Amino acid sequence: MNPWLNLRTLLEAVAQTTEMGQLDERSQRLLEWVVEHHNPSEPTFVQTIVTESHVASPATVHKCLSILENHGLLHFQVDTIDTRRRIVTPTDKAMRLIKKLDEQVASWANAFKG
Repeated sequence: MNPWLNLRTLLEAVAQTTEMGQLDERSQRLLEWVVEHHNPSEPTFVQTIVTESHVASPATVHKCLSILENHGLLHFQVDTIDTRRRIVTPTDKAMRLIKKLDEQVASWANAFKG
């Protein structure tokens, strides 16, 4: 089997076996960005995600953030220093999902090592 077909098989399996498959592509990319940039000692603000993620337009980013919150993948809280800002944190569920995806990809890659 060629590498592209192998990759497509992996992507389809991921979509079918994880909650990632229930999300649209932009929401997936946004979740990945939030998890990748998450630093427990430094809050991530919605505005930072809108301006730095480069996933979509601001309105679409806000919509995706709402979708991710509804799926229980992101948690929002009001910044106590500036109540106009909201802090975004990936939930334990999101972290487990990304870890599971990492494990699936590593397993897939190991299967094709020659």
